[in-house]
Amino acid sequence: MSKIARFSKFSDTLFSVKNFKMLSSSSNSSKYYRVMKIMKKIIKNDLTKRQKECLIMYYNKNLNIVKISKILGICPSTVWRHIKISKQKIKKIIKYYHIF
Repeated sequence: MSKIARFSKFSDTLFSVKNFKMLSSSSNSSKYYRVMKIMKKIIKNDLTKRQKECLIMYYNKNLNIVKISKILGICPSTVWRHIKISKQKIKKIIKYYHIF
């Protein structure tokens, strides 16, 4: 369950999807799940291997930037850059679907 909550936290901070969950309307609920489904596809298909690793370690495994950098053997600033670029890429592709 913590993985789902963590992924939701990522989506909330990235797209302000929290507003959809707070409303009880079924259209908003379906829109939220549609966004989540699209985001999962984007992460699976459109990010590089390193971007996925950093994103998953940071949001799903609750590791901080320094721990991730030690695990992957890269600089902490590189880890942060991978996460930042991943979020930008996801946001750009999501906007293509005219959801927001």
